[in-house]
Amino acid sequence: MKPTVFIPDPIAPAGLDLLYPHCRCVKGWEEADDLTRDTWLQQELDRADAIIVRLFRVAEQEMAQMQQLKVISKHGAGVDNIDCRAATARGIPVVNTPGAVTTPVAEHTLALMLALSRKIAPGDLALRQGTFRDQRQFLGVELAGNALGVVGLGRIGSRVAEMASLGLGMKVYAYDPYVEKAQYSGRAGIEDSLEALLGKVDFLTLHVPLTGATEYLINSRTLKLIKPGCRIINTSRGGVIEQSALVVALKDGRLGGAALDVFEKEPLQPDDPLCSAPNTLFTPHLASSTRECLDRMSRQAAQGVLDVLQGRRPRHVVNPEVLDILSC
Repeated sequence: MKPTVFIPDPIAPAGLDLLYPHCRCVKGWEEADDLTRDTWLQQELDRADAIIVRLFRVAEQEMAQMQQLKVISKHGAGVDNIDCRAATARGIPVVNTPGAVTTPVAEHTLALMLALSRKIAPGDLALRQGTFRDQRQFLGVELAGNALGVVGLGRIGSRVAEMASLGLGMKVYAYDPYVEKAQYSGRAGIEDSLEALLGKVDFLTLHVPLTGATEYLINSRTLKLIKPGCRIINTSRGGVIEQSALVVALKDGRLGGAALDVFEKEPLQPDDPLCSAPNTLFTPHLASSTRECLDRMSRQAAQGVLDVLQGRRPRHVVNPEVLDILSC
């Protein structure tokens, strides 16, 4: 009998095509209606050997239901919707697709930075409203020669630093407590502390996972240390910025603006105070949403499932200690 892979969120056909010859695929977005969803969900969780998730949350409660579960695959890089500690305790490997999102998220970061610096969105709106000639209110700033601060030098942060330095002529500085300054050979100058970075950059971009150490990394205290007029870009996780403090800093003019793809609570509601803050630009958590990236994530998420089910070591494992124990 083929193993069952439960897929509650839509994924691209490329991954499904990999799975079909080997697995029974249960597509949650197609196979349940509102009236029967709870009963159906219970049944499918009970018999799932694997699960591939995008936004669906897999906490300890779900794992307790899934007695046959052998692997959790994240369609994406961040695993904050998966209780990795509970998975490890149960001997369940968690795999993800970090390399798939590097290019689109880095490109989206630069797109937000360019649009924010040149006031593209308000300029577009003004044109549509018939105020084409009133250009003075849309005075922008050039990126070339300005300083960019990159927090987090993983795949995405490193790619942003490279693109900003080589492609846009920016001076790039970075902070990452896990990077050894003596061994780093990238495009950024490494700062010894977040505080040292904040005081010298004109743009700040965040590329860190949401953990206990990074939650509210940008808060009321650190916002006071930021260079006046600095613009913040966030395509990582909403929880790394204290949103209420960001609103205050925008309204009192300490910040030059903020361009955000992620938020503390998603979806962002129209009545959220952030929506009325000045000099802001928002996109609805779509930094990785390109056709090419969705295909890559789908294939890699599916391949991670197949690797575990067929006894191979996956390429990207969030909790590799589980596989080390299972292989003993």
